[in-house]
Amino acid sequence: MNSEALVLIVLAACVAYWYVRRARSDRSPPPPVPQSIPASPAQTLGETDPFLQQVASENVRTDAAVTAALQLHEHELEERFADDLKLKERLSQLARVNELDKALIALWENIQHYPAWSSRDDFDKWNKLHLTEITGSSEKGAKSVEFMHGTQHFKVTGRSWSGMEGDSHADFSFFEDGDEVFAIGCLVDYGEYYRCDGISAFKKRGNWAKVLLEYYGRIQIERNKSSAEIKYFRADEVKARFEE
Repeated sequence: MNSEALVLIVLAACVAYWYVRRARSDRSPPPPVPQSIPASPAQTLGETDPFLQQVASENVRTDAAVTAALQLHEHELEERFADDLKLKERLSQLARVNELDKALIALWENIQHYPAWSSRDDFDKWNKLHLTEITGSSEKGAKSVEFMHGTQHFKVTGRSWSGMEGDSHADFSFFEDGDEVFAIGCLVDYGEYYRCDGISAFKKRGNWAKVLLEYYGRIQIERNKSSAEIKYFRADEVKARFEE
């Protein structure tokens, strides 16, 4: 077989292969045609019913009016109370940094039973803060302890209450000469541990902060003394029980 015949045979084979591939591609199924989602009856009805068109338009207008009114009201409140909220934040931070909240809690924990104990013969032993003219009262679920500090009259008020989910809360207020000058709100953990979660009143005047911190210092001294006494419990017996 000469070379010209061989070329003709190869060329014929290529043409035959091309026709077979073309025939197969012609028989392949056409790609699926995307089907449009039919409009819902409500959409269709709304596009043709003037009443429903009016309802839809009014709903859009109402939503826009509500949003605009809310934004305007929030802006008015911000302009009205922005300085007040900044003042509250600044004084609350001042109270926490100087531990005035802890001081008020500690004072209440120490003196809440003083009115009941004041008639005891050994009350001086328990009156570590040396308070004078101590009285107590209870009104509308709130208990108060009043006393004198020099020539000034002070009062501490505590009120316990339960939240919506059954959690326990307590509010404490400190009064100087009849005016509420400091107040806090607390969560009560395990029924006895107070944890301040907000400052609700702070008057930057008077002598109350100095007095409160003075009592807090005394309370901490007594606590440290008690801890030291526990450490050296029955130490006075060492000489009698130990010898070299």
